[in-house]
Amino acid sequence: MALNSRVWLVLFMKLIYDKGMMKDLLKLLIKPLLIIASLIIFSTLLAKVVLSGDTLADYPSNNPGLAIASPPPVLDSEEENPELESDSLKEGTNEGIIEGAWDEEEILLVSPWSVPENKIEFRPGFSKEPLSDMLFDYIKGISYPITLSHAIAIIYGDDENFPMLPDDEFPESMLEEIYALLPNIVENDDEIAISREELVFLSLLHHDFAGAVSVGELICNVAIADDLLAIFHELYLSGYQIERISLIEEFGGSDTSSMIFNNSSSFNYRESSPGRLSLHAFGLAVDINPFINPYVAYNTDGTIRRISPIGSEEYADRSLDFPAKIDEDDLLFKLFDELGFFWGGNWNYQKDYQHFQKELP
Repeated sequence: MALNSRVWLVLFMKLIYDKGMMKDLLKLLIKPLLIIASLIIFSTLLAKVVLSGDTLADYPSNNPGLAIASPPPVLDSEEENPELESDSLKEGTNEGIIEGAWDEEEILLVSPWSVPENKIEFRPGFSKEPLSDMLFDYIKGISYPITLSHAIAIIYGDDENFPMLPDDEFPESMLEEIYALLPNIVENDDEIAISREELVFLSLLHHDFAGAVSVGELICNVAIADDLLAIFHELYLSGYQIERISLIEEFGGSDTSSMIFNNSSSFNYRESSPGRLSLHAFGLAVDINPFINPYVAYNTDGTIRRISPIGSEEYADRSLDFPAKIDEDDLLFKLFDELGFFWGGNWNYQKDYQHFQKELP
């Protein structure tokens, strides 16, 4: 029979004031209450697992915030797990990184004048090849000599359709324009002392004065091409700094301008004195960092008569120490000397500190 509210109230008040009865009742209820709470928690977790598609085994790994795991085991010594570090990491080497960077560098640093199918590789980034048609056209009239009729054909078009006149009958303004654009002009082809086939194009890497790796471009005689590749490769590996190595065409064929910009170069069909061709005209001489290693002419009493290029006077005093100075203790000198090149710094009264040459037997 149901009890009315008044009866429940009386019983409740009795429990409050009867402490002994209250304690007995709590003892009886604690165990069932704990069992009920456990069932509720388990049911909730089970429902979540079923709805999410996780298995009970997956649930702790997918819910790390709720899972309690023991810490991973700690090894007593590294010897118990020798595979933790590779040999290269233990030794602190980075050969793999260097090789990866080299491969990328080799791909990116390529001369636009290089023709892959013609290239003969000495080392990655160091190669030689015949002068391509495009490169040969580029140097005509600048470092490589041409006739006046050829120059006219280049500037004004086909010379067959251009009225040829003796040199003294050409308008002065026209001659000035021709020689300004193409300054290396000879009277006839028979005068040219070297052929295209005797020259070769070199592409090589070097460290500039900022320490960055740059592509060097050089035209030289076939006879010294392998020597130069070997020398410049050793200089590159040692980190030797050369400010720039560019074709003389970038300076309009002017040796003076090239020196002022500290450009290292080789072939340039020019005279060393009136009526006498320089070994640069045969591609058998090389100038390295010429502004810092200038040409210095002395009088018989030891006083300086001339310094070239203008502006490089502070480097004429070879008793001073400065970066990229060439002397007999310099790596560059030793490499050239070892392969039979003569250094202009050993001339008597004209010290050409930038200059190395090799005469053919």
